[in-house]
Amino acid sequence: MQSFLQKISLLFLLACCQNIVVAQVKFSAVVSAPEISKNELLQVKFVVDNGKLVKQITPPRFNNFSLVSGPNQESGMSMVNGDVKQYTAISFVLKPDAPGKFTIGQATAVVDGVTLKSNTVSVKVSNTISQGGSGGSAFSAPFPGFNPFNNTAAETPFRDNILKKGENPAEKISRNMFVKVELDKTSCYVGEPVVATYKLYTRLKSESNLVKNPSFNGFSVIDLQQPEDALYKREKLNGREYNVYTLRKAQLYPLQSGTLELEPAQVENDVDFIKEAYLDRKNNPMDDDIFQQFEEATIPAEGVEHHKVTLQSSPAAVVVKPLPAENVPAGFKGAVGKFTVTATLEKNNFTTDDAGNLQIVIAGDGNMQLVIAPDIQWPDGFEPFDSKTSEELDKTSVPVSGKKIITIPFTVKNPGTYVIPAIAFAYFDPQSARYKTDSTQPITFSVTKGTGHKANTIYADNKQDDGFMNTFISNRKWVIGTVAVLILSGLVFWLRYDRKKEKITIAKEQELQRKKQEEEEKLKALIPEEKNWMEKAAALLHGQDSTAFYHELNTAIKNYLSAKLQLPVETINKKNIVEELDRRNIPVTTSLQLQQLLNDIDLQLYTPFAMTAAEDGQLEQRRHLYDTTADTIQLLDSYKI
Repeated sequence: MQSFLQKISLLFLLACCQNIVVAQVKFSAVVSAPEISKNELLQVKFVVDNGKLVKQITPPRFNNFSLVSGPNQESGMSMVNGDVKQYTAISFVLKPDAPGKFTIGQATAVVDGVTLKSNTVSVKVSNTISQGGSGGSAFSAPFPGFNPFNNTAAETPFRDNILKKGENPAEKISRNMFVKVELDKTSCYVGEPVVATYKLYTRLKSESNLVKNPSFNGFSVIDLQQPEDALYKREKLNGREYNVYTLRKAQLYPLQSGTLELEPAQVENDVDFIKEAYLDRKNNPMDDDIFQQFEEATIPAEGVEHHKVTLQSSPAAVVVKPLPAENVPAGFKGAVGKFTVTATLEKNNFTTDDAGNLQIVIAGDGNMQLVIAPDIQWPDGFEPFDSKTSEELDKTSVPVSGKKIITIPFTVKNPGTYVIPAIAFAYFDPQSARYKTDSTQPITFSVTKGTGHKANTIYADNKQDDGFMNTFISNRKWVIGTVAVLILSGLVFWLRYDRKKEKITIAKEQELQRKKQEEEEKLKALIPEEKNWMEKAAALLHGQDSTAFYHELNTAIKNYLSAKLQLPVETINKKNIVEELDRRNIPVTTSLQLQQLLNDIDLQLYTPFAMTAAEDGQLEQRRHLYDTTADTIQLLDSYKI
């Protein structure tokens, strides 16, 4: 018998170990291809599998490659035969600087409080040119709001970047480059999703940067950036072909009725035109894209015209209809879509000592993120407690699909047979424009009388206390004498200990006072310096001269960066800042925040769309940039550089 139990225990232990191995955390690096041509793009992805809390992923340096896009963040979950797996990843899109065989180093990640390292990966870059170009390497889309083509010249066969004599560059840009927002519908009900897609259409070569990401006031927003959105697509509009980049794609759930306007997206573009006179025009029968690129790469500086222009999408609006006021079912709480509801008990028989668990599952598609628990008609004698909600949602589908699981613990005072009535869940179906209700089946279960173990335990403890008191009273003289001696002995010991403790306390207080004075002196030395960076900008914050304010704000942040990074102020630019922050191991998120701040300040200084001091909202915009600059300086000060 004992041998049989040992075998069973061993099998159980092996099963547990197997489950642990299956669900163990794994951190790995993968590339889109082990070998690419020198004109192709490479995706490097760092993936954490089965990590519950991924606090940070720090990539290695990408030597011998130029960064095209990233960090691009993604996550997901799958369930096969009850086995749930989840992953979190960041990816980067790289362009090789030269042919050769290169190794991408290890990344580090902090997962569930443990620091992990990924594997290294090797990539061979051949000296050949792929006819597929960058399109041969598939890679993931950026996280919402990040520009997929920032600092990257768009590959294009169009010849519109050639400036002929007498052509107006501004007119040529307006004909060949614009930003457009597309809506899958312009009218919907409250809670019914609308998909908005912001795109850049271009036939020119440019370096483009998304400087104003549209915010969606009045909507609940779920971003829908897709993997294929990172590369441009060819689309034909009004008979002309364009390279089209997806700036942002989101499904919007209106929270209120009325006409809701969508903010425009603004894109800053550095466009390069090649003067036609500098092209070596020969009747070359092999005038394909490769020869065109080689020809344009040999143009001298004086043969290229640079133009900077900020484009924005046209206004767009959605007419949101209110939900019908007639025939609203009881218990309707704003669910819009198509849903079903089921309810079960964890167990159908338990005692008055135990707690029951009612589980309600709401499944379907619609505004799932706003769905809440339905009302429950609890029978008399029931005491429900706070519910716990979990969800399994697919936020890439439109509308969002999946299920919400609501677990409600409860207790029953008296034994008996009980019935939880059917639970109704009401929702509005926008396709039929009608309210509908789905209901669970009634749940019957039994409760038996408990043992009352806790009450018996308390009663036994009280009896023990009474016995102790009786013993104490009968022997009180001996007890009091013993206690008196102990008190006198303790008093003498305490006096000696107290004197020694007092000396130690005085020494500690003196040490703390000394450290406090040192910290105050350091703080006094730091505070004037921190205030000085923003002093001039603060004086102009409420003035009428917007240009002067933004100029001082720009000067303040650059002077600070010059001192912090120990760089001459005249060499401060975005490229140098990114390189220095990376060299000093500053997190990528902080670097991106600083770049966004510099872009916002430049936008106010140089863009033709910047507001004047007299326009509404300018003071609030100034204060926002002032506070953001101060917060960024404080954040950078927190790093030891």
